[in-house]
Amino acid sequence: MKRFVPATLLALPFLALAGGPAAAADVQEVLRQEIADACDGAPGKVAREGAIARDLDGDGLEDLIVSHEYITCSGGMMGRSLFCGMQVCSVNVYLRGPRGLALREELLGAGVRVGSGPVPTVTMYQHGGGEWSFTMDPAR
Repeated sequence: MKRFVPATLLALPFLALAGGPAAAADVQEVLRQEIADACDGAPGKVAREGAIARDLDGDGLEDLIVSHEYITCSGGMMGRSLFCGMQVCSVNVYLRGPRGLALREELLGAGVRVGSGPVPTVTMYQHGGGEWSFTMDPAR
């Protein structure tokens, strides 16, 4: 069941996605739901660093990474996403397909960075502070 939460979404640069208003609406809906889940229905917001819109699988369409370390909650919450632990938080990777954005990977990490190139390398820190990287397989 989807619930509407009055979330504060910062003016993010991907509002002018290649897919136009429909792609931007997809991003806003995913962020709205991620904030609702992260804040257990309380108001919240995501910082620019926590919502990365890039083509991750080389298909020419903007995908989305949501890093919960950049979601803050208000209204009685401790301020952090419920999906954060002591060192890392949930990092959700959404790929765009014919029906819009779909969750592809649920990971744990911090300090997410996306490299360059047609299929960029995504790097983040894991438990203990070590780095690890991955790419999204275009054939998958």
